[in-house]
Amino acid sequence: MKNVKLMLILAAMFGASSVAIAAENGSASDAGALMTTLDANQDGVVSKDEAAVSKEVSAQWDLLDLDKDGFLTAKELSLVDLSAS
Repeated sequence: MKNVKLMLILAAMFGASSVAIAAENGSASDAGALMTTLDANQDGVVSKDEAAVSKEVSAQWDLLDLDKDGFLTAKELSLVDLSAS
């Protein structure tokens, strides 16, 4: 798990356009790792600008933002389909 988290952080740091690497483990903690990776300002939610580093999250934004507040919570991120491209 530490390796996946490290790879997600490195991918975000190097401007990767996708965090699909987290899908390799398929664990329930993927949403937490995704939140950690995407929540650049660490305010507990992911804005659309923060989500732009992930093709999967950006493509699914309208479906994921259940309350239409313009942010994704950890609960909403748990719905991400990392296999979508």
